[in-house]
Amino acid sequence: MMKTRNIYILLLAFLSFQLTQAQCYPDRHSTNWFDGWVSCDMSQNPITSYGETHWIMYDLGYEYILNKTQFWNANEPKNLDYGIQEFNLDYSLDGVTWTNVGTFNMTQASGLSTYEGDEGPDFDSAKARYVLITPNSNYGGNCYGLSELKISITDPFLVIDEKDGFNASIYPNPFVNNISLRVAALDESTPLEYTLYDILGRAIISNRLTMAADTDTYELALNGDNLHIGIYILKVIQNGKEQSFKLIKSK
Repeated sequence: MMKTRNIYILLLAFLSFQLTQAQCYPDRHSTNWFDGWVSCDMSQNPITSYGETHWIMYDLGYEYILNKTQFWNANEPKNLDYGIQEFNLDYSLDGVTWTNVGTFNMTQASGLSTYEGDEGPDFDSAKARYVLITPNSNYGGNCYGLSELKISITDPFLVIDEKDGFNASIYPNPFVNNISLRVAALDESTPLEYTLYDILGRAIISNRLTMAADTDTYELALNGDNLHIGIYILKVIQNGKEQSFKLIKSK
């Protein structure tokens, strides 16, 4: 099951860029050569079996659920032949083990400021942190270029297994006074119950949390000033399903 909250991550390979807005062409791309990635020399590909190639790898910084894409090919008018034609698309969680999405073709850019790119491959809800593009051919240029890549992503926290019923996380940990609980649930109409236990299993605080629409983070008052420094256990329960967290009280 999945709570639908898709966002887009826009990946640019650039030295510098200018942000423009256009009412008629909201996704248009600049025609400057430096608003993109250019490779004129091959090097060892992150996938060793590919050997030395032109390639570009994106580190998203976190694991996401990847879906639809949009590509903007090299759009500098004098070097449209740098644009990628055929390419391999791969993804990875760790940058070591890779999964190939397939081999695809990218259309040549127009060289116009109204260029809005083209719909690309769909990752089909693959979970990844790294995305690798390996061109196999271009439109005849001596170098290879690409302007931008946009990927529709879903925060994995919002992907909930039906047997679990909800996802939860807490921060900060260690804590001083109160903590924040981030929660995403399949059933947002049923309150969550939470209990804080000491290391001996004694209940210190028990309370109930009613979730609100479009809110996923709640502050839990643990009255840390009244707690001894040490280890505590927080249990969160909804519809008989439970998640537990070890908390460290500091100061």
